[in-house]
Amino acid sequence: MMLLLLLCAVFPQAFAAEPTETGSASPVANAEASEEQQDAGQQEDGEEDPESILDRHKQFVDTQVQRASTWADAFFQDPNYEAEAAYSQIRIRPELYYRQEQGLSGRFRFRARFNLPNLGHKVSLVAGADEEDTDFQDSVDDSRGDGAIGLQFFVKESSRWNTSITAGVKFNEFAGFVGPRVRYEDVIGDKGSYRITQTLRWQTNNHWQVNTRLDLNRVINDHFFFRQTFDGRWRGEKADEEGYRTQVSSVLTQRLGPKSGLQYEFSTVFHTQPDTHVDKYVASVRYRKRTKRDWLYYEIVPQVSFDHDYDYKFNPGIRLRLEIFYGGAAAKQFWQRESEDTQDFRW
Repeated sequence: MMLLLLLCAVFPQAFAAEPTETGSASPVANAEASEEQQDAGQQEDGEEDPESILDRHKQFVDTQVQRASTWADAFFQDPNYEAEAAYSQIRIRPELYYRQEQGLSGRFRFRARFNLPNLGHKVSLVAGADEEDTDFQDSVDDSRGDGAIGLQFFVKESSRWNTSITAGVKFNEFAGFVGPRVRYEDVIGDKGSYRITQTLRWQTNNHWQVNTRLDLNRVINDHFFFRQTFDGRWRGEKADEEGYRTQVSSVLTQRLGPKSGLQYEFSTVFHTQPDTHVDKYVASVRYRKRTKRDWLYYEIVPQVSFDHDYDYKFNPGIRLRLEIFYGGAAAKQFWQRESEDTQDFRW
């Protein structure tokens, strides 16, 4: 019931049945009708006209909410965005993390992706940190996901659907893994959209993991973009962390300019083991800036948390991070090419 109320509040257009001037029920119905008409006009040999596919893709990406979502995901390096990137790049991320209850710690993370052109750009070699295995609001010295190598096979790629299968080896557990990833997204009017991502992972040591993520997006104005995220993860009985863990996050992104942005986030993490409880509350402000070097970013993230492990005491902290990119498609070039046309871009 609460989820239905939230959907009504965030996406009022989706639940309005007022007819437009042309008699259509909603923007979504218009889009579906348009797609049906274009599907009916396929070529005689059963293959769809490539120009119609490009037109529909451009119409979808050019919506205000998709431009805002693409910029936020690419600039702030959302794991969902990186998982679908068909480019070669090496990312190095050293960071320091201080929290009053845990003290000072540090971590060095490495992630590489190499697209294999000889296989039709449908396969990528990935190595380093395993984004699917990290904890919600993970501590900076958690390195369990840092030793993995594998191949990602892209099965279907379109503006709405992205399907891939990844297989590889995790060195810290010395176990093979394989599993699919499916993502579907669509727009609701020009200012709203939603995205559903489902990932399944099986390891040869009989560990199972299922990740489910729902993103509800909303453009507020030319500089503010809001996202409500429900992110759930289940691990099987033989995993090191059993049970179902859920993170509910409210994130407001502010675009300060072509080189910097802010994210205001409040998250609540629930866990079902050893019993159902709130694991932590976290409020943070994330400032990210690209330097004069297109390949070098830095972040300053002050935060406050209330952790179950410390009886929900006030626990302030701060995270300092550098992010270095190597490759033909530098981070700035990649997100600009995907989401904007000029440095004066506004979504």
